[in-house]
Amino acid sequence: MRELGSVGSIGSVGSVCLRCQFRLLVTSRARARRGIASSSSAAVIEDGSNEPQLSDRGAAGGSADGPPVARTRATPHPISSRRSSSVAMFQSIVQNQARMPPALRAAAGGTASIELVKDVTRIQTMMEREGATLAEAYACFEETVYPQITQDGAAVPQIVKNQIAGVLLNRLALEKPRDFESGQLPSVTRITEIMVELDVLRPSVWATLVIELVQHIFRQSTVPDAYDSLKDYETAMARRDALLHDLLGTWRVFCAQPSPNTPAANGLKPKPPRAGARPQQQTTLQKAFGAMFPQYMAPSLLKPTFAAFATYRLLTDAFNRSRATNGDAAPFLQMMKGLIFKTRPPRREDFKPVFDTFPDLARFVWPKKQENDTANANTILDPAPRSGDKPGLGKASVHRQLGEAIKSRNVSMVKKAWLDFWGHAAIPDAARISELAKCPESFDYFILAYTMMRQPQRAIEVWNSMERIGIKASIKTWTSMLHGCVKANNARGIKTVWDKVVTTGVQLDAAIWTARIHGLFICGEPGAGLRALDEMAKVWAARADPRYAAMAVQPAVEAVNAALAGLLRLNRNADATNVLAWASKQGINPDIYTFNTLLRPLVRRGDMDGIEEIFATMRSTDIHPDVATFTIILEGTLNNIGNLPPPQQVSLVERVLAAMKSSGVEINMQNYAKILYILLAEGDRAEAPVKAVLAHIWRRGLELTSHIYTMLAEHYFARDPPDAAAVTALIDNRRLHDNRAIDRVFWERVVKGYCHAGDVGRALGIFDRVFCGGNTITFGTLYELLRRVVEVGDGEAAARVVEVARRMEKADDGDGAGGGAGGEGQGGGGAGGPEGKRRYWRHRFWDLAYEQGLMGGQLAERFRKAKSGAAGWAGGYEA
Repeated sequence: MRELGSVGSIGSVGSVCLRCQFRLLVTSRARARRGIASSSSAAVIEDGSNEPQLSDRGAAGGSADGPPVARTRATPHPISSRRSSSVAMFQSIVQNQARMPPALRAAAGGTASIELVKDVTRIQTMMEREGATLAEAYACFEETVYPQITQDGAAVPQIVKNQIAGVLLNRLALEKPRDFESGQLPSVTRITEIMVELDVLRPSVWATLVIELVQHIFRQSTVPDAYDSLKDYETAMARRDALLHDLLGTWRVFCAQPSPNTPAANGLKPKPPRAGARPQQQTTLQKAFGAMFPQYMAPSLLKPTFAAFATYRLLTDAFNRSRATNGDAAPFLQMMKGLIFKTRPPRREDFKPVFDTFPDLARFVWPKKQENDTANANTILDPAPRSGDKPGLGKASVHRQLGEAIKSRNVSMVKKAWLDFWGHAAIPDAARISELAKCPESFDYFILAYTMMRQPQRAIEVWNSMERIGIKASIKTWTSMLHGCVKANNARGIKTVWDKVVTTGVQLDAAIWTARIHGLFICGEPGAGLRALDEMAKVWAARADPRYAAMAVQPAVEAVNAALAGLLRLNRNADATNVLAWASKQGINPDIYTFNTLLRPLVRRGDMDGIEEIFATMRSTDIHPDVATFTIILEGTLNNIGNLPPPQQVSLVERVLAAMKSSGVEINMQNYAKILYILLAEGDRAEAPVKAVLAHIWRRGLELTSHIYTMLAEHYFARDPPDAAAVTALIDNRRLHDNRAIDRVFWERVVKGYCHAGDVGRALGIFDRVFCGGNTITFGTLYELLRRVVEVGDGEAAARVVEVARRMEKADDGDGAGGGAGGEGQGGGGAGGPEGKRRYWRHRFWDLAYEQGLMGGQLAERFRKAKSGAAGWAGGYEA
């Protein structure tokens, strides 16, 4: 039996007897698993040539990541010659293995079917052809080879897996950095998954790929001026986010590898240190990282350690701490924080061999201003837990549901939220009652929702439910019902609720008085609002009388502001002046809201003298501007900004943002949305400041809201001709289909926009994906879609649209949800009962469906009956 005297003799592995050959392979892998290095037992990993490579697992004398080792490289052969030799050797080994006794085959690491061997050989042969591409080879692998090696009970010899690594995977790792955004090659995450699954991941090769990805992301400019248009800038930032997700997915797969000494447990170990724990900062980051992955030799982990640290630096950059990546990034950041905490701070010299290969990366990972900053690696904080959630109830989730329901005025959504909150039983069990008792404000929120949707009976049922489990209605409960009447524009309801709350004798507060005054103005009763304000002062003056004690509340600036806002909205400036004089006599001092209320009409009129007078008064009373003040100023400042040259536009916006910051004003997403709304109204003339605002948002680590995405989509559709491709890029690049925060308003506007742009296919794609499953949609959108579908003659699609509308009638039965039976502005609330039925059928959508014969016999009959029984049908349709 021939002995192998050196690593170099592996080059003639084809001449070694099979028994020794397999013993060598098995022994090599066993030693690598135990961390034992042997210069005479290195596992062969093909890299696509006939030259053997030392595996990073257990390689003797270091690796590409560790101290340099003298190697004798064979003189390169022409590529076709080397590949042919490699194919022949591989086929010979596998064929000889097939002739071995079963016991020896098992010891050698499994068996391979003839079909699998042929398929692997076919892929290798493909790569020898002139003009062959990796994309074709990879597609063949996914179609033919991968299903065979992952099927149940498959026992694939390691030599076959190694051949796949050499023929395909290692080459993918080399080719992918040439075009990370290529859709033809697999993602870095997918390459990592296959490497781990086949047990052929070489840390050096893999980490080089990851470092290349990190460097590629770092090199992408986040400066708006680097891009010619808003579309180009937004698209580039979205693709950057997609690469970040790929990077995070790669680490998730790598860290999930089970090691000999630790369970996978999501692969993210160790846990962050306990508060007050003393760090052990003697070991290096590489050693700590290596302890997590003992299946790899420590020298081979230099590049992976650097890749991890570079990723950490990238993710903790303010530009990347956005909602789009933060949730996915949290486990990795938590792991790295634990490692960095217990090691001495990493130094540049620790990774000098890597920087020699990637010199540009040094300035990203170690900027000059941070070279001597050894503490900044420990600044990442633990992800903050979400507040408000209660075990069992999901309070925050219920509140989000209610918020969406109120926004769309959808009774069905409120009903679902109530069932999630209360449960399906008439009386919940004791444990749930105990939890419900901790959330009295949630009952108030449901009462508000039902009242504003003109569902008083359901509001009363909620009221009775809370009292049945021992929660008494408070003044906040009454205020919620009053607010509901205001939102429903129900002046009579305001009077009814007020009379009832006064009759109960409950102690009133400033909030309910203010809600009453504000509501009367909103509902078009300014005279009643002024009388209510005066009544508040008179009741307070008579507070010593027992008849008025419970009602008495000292008038405050909030009530005055409510009256002022209502009067100015109605252009009753003289009455507003009288209210200010009245407030002065009552000893009520103005606040910032008072000044903002007075400022708004002045800005709209462009009354600079009046504006300056307001600010002078503010300074004299030591009242500082807030976010609302600047928002009002923005309306006047940014209007017609498109007339200025782009550099002046950007400068103006940045000055306003800087002034807000210097005033201590925290700009929120509503303010950003207001700024973008004003800018986008200028069309493409204001693209430069729009990019500047988006950059400002992203630099703060914030993510765009559904409202902002809606404005961007409408901006693209408003172009002449409509730029539907830009909207498609926005949806795809930002992965909006996977973003739960995107509301139905966005999707409806997109469907309508595609229809108007003549892109019926994409409109139907959104409709089928978002609305066919039962999500709310308005008849206005359905009509536009049906009209376009009929024009192109797509009968099947037309039937789907009508079916969605038919299901909305079913939603009307029982709770008046309507499912969007009203117009777009109405949502679907309040469509129950006979009037709701009439509103449901009284839409031009049904006339179009009927004319086209899309309704079917039974549905058409109900439509005819509704139409014949509706007086004044010809007077108009629902919007």
